[in-house]
Amino acid sequence: MDVTQDSSDPLVATSWSFFRDYREFLLAPGTFFTLASGILLAIAVLYQASHFFTDAAPGAYTDWLYLASALVGSAFIWYSAVQDLREGDFTADVPVSLATAAAIAIGQYSAAAVVAVLLLFGGLLEELVAARADHALDALARLLPDRVTVRRGGKDLSIPLDDLVVGDILIVRSGERIAVDGEILFGVAAINQSAITGESVPVEKQVGEAVFAGTLIENGAIEVRATRVGTETTLGQIRMFIADAQDEKAPVERVLDRYAKLYTPAAIILGLLLWWWTGNVLQAITMLIVFCPCVIVLATPTALVASIGNAALRGSLVKKGATVEALAHVDTVIFDKTGTLTLGELRLIDVVPFGGMSGTDLLGYAASAEKFSEHPVGRAIVQAATDRDIMIPDPESCELLTGLGVQARAGGHAVLLGRPKLFSGMGIALPEFVLQEADARTDQGMSVIAVMVDDAVSGLLVFEDTLRDNAEEAIASLNQAGIRTVIVTGDNRGATLRIAEEIGVSEIHTEMMPEEKVEIVRRLQEEGHRVAFVGDGVNDGPALAVADVGVAMGHAGTDVAIETADVVLLSDELLKLPQIIGTSQKALQTIRQNLAFAVGVLIIAVCLTIFNILTPVTGALLHELSSIPVIANSARLIGLD
Repeated sequence: MDVTQDSSDPLVATSWSFFRDYREFLLAPGTFFTLASGILLAIAVLYQASHFFTDAAPGAYTDWLYLASALVGSAFIWYSAVQDLREGDFTADVPVSLATAAAIAIGQYSAAAVVAVLLLFGGLLEELVAARADHALDALARLLPDRVTVRRGGKDLSIPLDDLVVGDILIVRSGERIAVDGEILFGVAAINQSAITGESVPVEKQVGEAVFAGTLIENGAIEVRATRVGTETTLGQIRMFIADAQDEKAPVERVLDRYAKLYTPAAIILGLLLWWWTGNVLQAITMLIVFCPCVIVLATPTALVASIGNAALRGSLVKKGATVEALAHVDTVIFDKTGTLTLGELRLIDVVPFGGMSGTDLLGYAASAEKFSEHPVGRAIVQAATDRDIMIPDPESCELLTGLGVQARAGGHAVLLGRPKLFSGMGIALPEFVLQEADARTDQGMSVIAVMVDDAVSGLLVFEDTLRDNAEEAIASLNQAGIRTVIVTGDNRGATLRIAEEIGVSEIHTEMMPEEKVEIVRRLQEEGHRVAFVGDGVNDGPALAVADVGVAMGHAGTDVAIETADVVLLSDELLKLPQIIGTSQKALQTIRQNLAFAVGVLIIAVCLTIFNILTPVTGALLHELSSIPVIANSARLIGLD
């Protein structure tokens, strides 16, 4: 059966789509060995557990299953260790190879299987994260149409996106996405360009102004001359920035990898020296057993898994253990504004009536005119009137003035709404005091709409972006912890400064394009800072990728931001960020405690082995029992607030 043609079964279609998108990851040798070893271990555990209910001895099959799991998992680890040694590098694979080989040699098959599967699954998760990030880059292509309308030789032609060339004239209508970077030749439109610039409201664009690929025309129609196409567009550059940042980003060196460089040679040398000194090969084997780094191997991942579990229980996703270690060292957090610190939704904050018009009547007329509008400003006006229990009758007539506002007849009156600076396009001169009032509010980072009723300027409606709940508390917690906070946004300075003053951030960078955000992150890193970047949009993708830790908003975030980031705040609650950083710092402390305990037990065991007090059996028993305190200490992290 051809699976690709069986679109009637959603499960088959979804499965095939997943396989197609992640084929390289699914067919990788590491994935096969990890899954095979994990399945064998699970079968062994279930088979052994079943005998507890029948009072029968587990039998030889249990040992064979554990041994099979250990050999399958260890084989891949041993291969990786050999490759590391050939390159002169001691990573966690080397001591784990020693651990599993020694455990198998003394018959501790279950211990060998658990250690192998634990390490392999950690690597598998990291590979899956990388595969998902690569897939997210492909999702950027969905921001562009498959076909576009161009004017060539006096005719309007529909052509494939790939056939576009610089200089083409594109015709883009309401509801369509712009496919190129270019300049408007004709028409006006309200364009949502939040994916590129992060601005919270659509921008009215007119002849001569620049537009970006991937942005959406919410109202209007325009003709655009293409100045950049394909990978040369701003959207194409964003994709390249993300890909390059992921390739260049230095991997976090794990605690275990750092210790492995000293631990593994020490174990081998001590074993050989003891054999040479005593001539007792059994004593040398005991040394290798007690020096077997199973406890040290467990010291790090158990703490990391527990801290990841802690974050998950509290509504956040930390994708891999290395991220926990990176979070613990973060000293600077950069925030995007729109959609991150704010909701990206306009809210009416003030009604300024003129000429004897009451605020209630002014808002009522405006809400009636905007009742059926899909524009963010219109929705905010209607919501504000609803919240104030103002009746909103249907307009008698309504006309959308593209790039300007709305003209309607409501309650027997002619109503006109729009931005003050655009009224001149209709030949309407607003009084000076109205312009001064509007400019003063705009300078404070607010959006202003003028309302005319029966050809008289009747008032202003003032809007602002809605601050996200707990944003101020989150910033205060970070500042109290000695972590530097910065806002880097594509929005204007006035709006950003107002938000920064409200939440307590002193450093801001405004009107930043995606590549400029990356430059700021890299500059801070070059100064020696460990940087976390918090964002939600496509335009944040490059900065999320290049930062030491990328943090995305789960609900408000785009697919690209979520897949590129290392941490996802599933509930969009910023207060979770300082909690995760605090837990990560405690996880690092726990790792150090675990390692100190493991090394202490190791020193005692080595001394007892040198004096021939321990045998291989008692050495293995001491080794197994010492893992219990390590696991218990790590488990405490799950319950931390």
